[in-house]
Amino acid sequence: MRAMRVEVGLFELPTLLGIPQYVEYEPPKPEWCAPDGCPHEGVLTAEGCRKGVCIRYRVWVHSSDGRKWTAKERWRRRRSEEGDGGCLRQQAADALWEAAERGIVVEMDRECGIVVNGVYIGRVSCRTVDECVEEILREYECRSRKPPKPRRSPEEEEYEELLQRYPPLRFWNKTSVIDALRRSDTRWGLQNLLSRLRGVDEHVWAFLGRFDLDFRFAIEVYTSGEERCVRFYMRDHRQRIYCYATGQGWRPVSDTPKFVRYQPLEGGGLAETYVIGGREYVRVA
Repeated sequence: MRAMRVEVGLFELPTLLGIPQYVEYEPPKPEWCAPDGCPHEGVLTAEGCRKGVCIRYRVWVHSSDGRKWTAKERWRRRRSEEGDGGCLRQQAADALWEAAERGIVVEMDRECGIVVNGVYIGRVSCRTVDECVEEILREYECRSRKPPKPRRSPEEEEYEELLQRYPPLRFWNKTSVIDALRRSDTRWGLQNLLSRLRGVDEHVWAFLGRFDLDFRFAIEVYTSGEERCVRFYMRDHRQRIYCYATGQGWRPVSDTPKFVRYQPLEGGGLAETYVIGGREYVRVA
């Protein structure tokens, strides 16, 4: 039997918004009819947005003559479509309308859950329109409130302070640095290391940030013109030496730096000179 579709005005909120409500149903068989009428059952749908209010209704409704349709608070549903019903009491519908008039963007999903300004509120249980509006706004304020930021540990606070003093520290793994601050055997080594690397360019900091460093050992930096070399230790206690040259990038070096002499600096002082791979470098850290 062909399904029928009629427009109705069962719910007040869609009517106020100017959103059409349609009931789709199959006419009952003659043998189902009784002297007082024929039972009709169909699905009412209404979907759309008007004046800042969005609704999505899908409700099982029934009628005795196919003209006047009704729906109770607990909608009658077919067992095969138990999850497709809707349930919005008139008080909640009027509350949505009143909230929209206050400039609040409200909508309702197909399960009758209310969404306010993009925040899911869920269903409301209330007896009057004022109670519904109050509950909707209370739930919205509670759910939209940002949770307080978790309190940071002393080591996390110290990390932020070090980051202010040594901006290139951002290239290193934050968790590894905080763990080093928590351990007594690496804390001093890390602080001493940072102070020695203060004048080293960020290119070296960024390269070192690729590795799982052992902060108990010093990191040595050497320079020769535009070339750089670094010596450091990983957590596996193995030594690594890399050198950088323009156009060649970083490359591993097997030679251990060998001290050759002290070199006087302009303005006074002495610098240590080392040979790495047959080339002389001045240690800067």
